Amino acid sequence: MTLRESLQPTISQLTKAIDYWSEQTVRGKSGGHHYIRLVRAMEELKLYIVESERNDREELRLSGRSNGGLFKEAHDELARESQEEIKSTGNQFVRSNS
Repeated sequence: MTLRESLQPTISQLTKAIDYWSEQTVRGKSGGHHYIRLVRAMEELKLYIVESERNDREELRLSGRSNGGLFKEAHDELARESQEEIKSTGNQFVRSNS
């Protein structure tokens, strides 16, 4: 079950409450402050779901063969090898076929 699916009942009930308090506000009855707070809560909930889904997709993309540059160890090893190669060849330019 996804986060969106698990929150769907809450979203539905929140939508009903927003509609109710919107109607009460339009009719001139008290409760406008409830409507405003509920709309803000819905916006925050939707933003949270979208950000969570975006983060999940990014984690899936990074979980392949590459570490996505998250770990320095791989880059540090390449940097050390390059430095050793430069030291061993001096200022000569060496073409590599790799």
